[in-house]
Amino acid sequence: MAPTLDEILDAFNRQVETLVDQVQQVENAVFRKALYVSMLDGLSACAYGNDMTSGERFRTFILQIGGWTNGERISLPQAALLFRGDPAMSATISGQLANWAWGTPQPITSDPFPQALQIGNADLRRVQHLNLLWKFRNSLLHAVHDPGGFDLRGGVEPYYVGDIASHTWRLVIPEEFLRSLLTASLQGLLAFCKREGRDPQEHLGKELWV
Repeated sequence: MAPTLDEILDAFNRQVETLVDQVQQVENAVFRKALYVSMLDGLSACAYGNDMTSGERFRTFILQIGGWTNGERISLPQAALLFRGDPAMSATISGQLANWAWGTPQPITSDPFPQALQIGNADLRRVQHLNLLWKFRNSLLHAVHDPGGFDLRGGVEPYYVGDIASHTWRLVIPEEFLRSLLTASLQGLLAFCKREGRDPQEHLGKELWV
């Protein structure tokens, strides 16, 4: 007798939760982060299969199923670097960054949403936190490198610390944030699959691997 959808989803949930728990036993922090983002990437494929590019799929999944609405915010420090050659954008961004107290960690909720920063035809998607998380994923998986600042406090959301040497704000992606996002994304995926009446692993071949 074939398993019901509820039984399939329950088994999948237990499988992923077991893997998430086992990541905590890994000694190296960078490796733990790499495992979390790799699992997020895997869950995104369970939602959307191969219907999108990997980056689009990852970003869409994090926003729509993971529910990370702060991912739509524009990173002011990254935007300042990206738009250094645009006087109008640079002035607007510098004006907002001037309100940040140097030496005090800043939450990403200090960053604006796109509609609060849009000037002209500037493409802000590159410095949205959704895309920065994708770039963070790429750095961890393809270069074994955490590009963020040193995590001073942990937390359930990314934040910034001031880099005295360069006098810039460094974005920190805490491990606890990745774990929380992964847990929320798993629950979102299970709800999505139940609504759609689908097996989260149906995109995988049963015998043929290609």
